[in-house]
Parts: sequence; C-alpha cells; structure tokens
Amino acid sequence: MAERCSVKIFLYRAVLFDMDGVITDTMPLHYEAWRRAFEALGVHVDKMDVYFREGMTTMEMGRDIARSKGMELSEGELNSIVELKTRIFNELVDSSVRLYEGVPETLMMLRNNGMKLALVTGSRRTSAMAVLKKVGLEGAFDAIVAAEDVRRGKPDAEPYLVAMKAVDVPALNCVVVENAPLGIRAARAAKVGYIIAIATTLDEAYLKEADEVASSFPELEQCIARRFEARPGRAIM
Repeated sequence: MAERCSVKIFLYRAVLFDMDGVITDTMPLHYEAWRRAFEALGVHVDKMDVYFREGMTTMEMGRDIARSKGMELSEGELNSIVELKTRIFNELVDSSVRLYEGVPETLMMLRNNGMKLALVTGSRRTSAMAVLKKVGLEGAFDAIVAAEDVRRGKPDAEPYLVAMKAVDVPALNCVVVENAPLGIRAARAAKVGYIIAIATTLDEAYLKEADEVASSFPELEQCIARRFEARPGRAIM
C-alpha cells in the first residue's frame, strides 16, 4: 500500500465511487434494516455481519447472512426478508440519511477537471435513488450501477466492469473509491488503475489491499485538491 495521498489523479479519466460508507453515511441504516428484518425470523444480526459483506447485492447479502446463521432460505423467504429490509431502509433514509462532509465539492472538483463519475453500489436501484434524491445528488453521476444491473455483486469484478463500460473509460484510466474489502477486491479483479479506500466503517487494517487509505472523506478531498494543484494549468473548482 502506498503512502497517503500518492494518487496522481490528473492521469486518470474517471472516478468510480461506492455509495454506502463512501458518499453517504448509510451503513448504520443498512445494518439497522437487516437487524430488524432478521429479527422478524428470530435471528440476531450484529454490525459486522453486515459491514464485512458490504458490496454484495442485497439478495446475495441476505442469503449469505442467513447461511452464516445456519439457515437455508427458500427463494420466497429470501424475497420476503429482502423486501422487508428494503422497506425499513427506505423509511430510515427519510429521517436519517446524510452525506459525508466534502462530497459535493469533491464531485464538482473532479467534474471540473474533466473526470467522468460513476456510482457502483450493491443496493437496489430504488434504495440508491431514494438516497441520492434525499441528499441532493440526483444527476451527479454519469452512470449508476445498482444490484439489478449485475448477475454477481462484489467481490466479483462485474459491477466495476459494467460501470467502466457505461462511462466508456478503460480500466487503467479509472480510480475506484471504496470502504470495504469486498469492494476493493472487486476493483482489483476489474484491473482498475488505482484504488483508494476510506476508513469510515472499518479499521484501516481491513483495507490494506487498496493502493492507499484515507481516514475520512475530507482527507480524500484535500488530497485530490493538492494533487490537482500540483499540475499547472488545471482548474480545481
């Protein structure tokens, strides 16, 4: 892993962001929604059951959590628990969702410097769009890849491969920003040019497969600004 703020951001053409725990502080909401949904089956789910599986599609995560508790859900049972989880999550979004500090400014900075922007999430599209609408980021991304857009979620490369195709930028010209091991592995499998992790939901010890780690989104914003400033003739804001 490189030292902090080593990314030569001006060498790339697109930045692909995970959503939960990167753009928005929504991982606690996902955990609470899964906790309540499984509680209806008499099953206890703790925070790390959810956080370590972040990046899986909603269906994959529900199935995998159930299996870890010794349960093999039928398709009907899985659909029911996922629908309940989604409903609870959307209700929580209405009252509790928030952006991390510096997100709108960073997105604008990247776009003003010619970057394509994509959002790559394991959440269902309805949930992702509800979050983006609530925080005022509708239309902020050139492409959004959600759970329904792939057959296999993270750590498979498919979500990032779909995003790169959507923005029409080759892997080596892309930077990925993630906050969880499965997302980092997905980006690595997709052979992206550079991977930055943010230690918002997991300790840095879990993020060592990234090329570099930022402790927070404001730290990432400052890093990107400094790197753009290091190249003469580039607009920053």
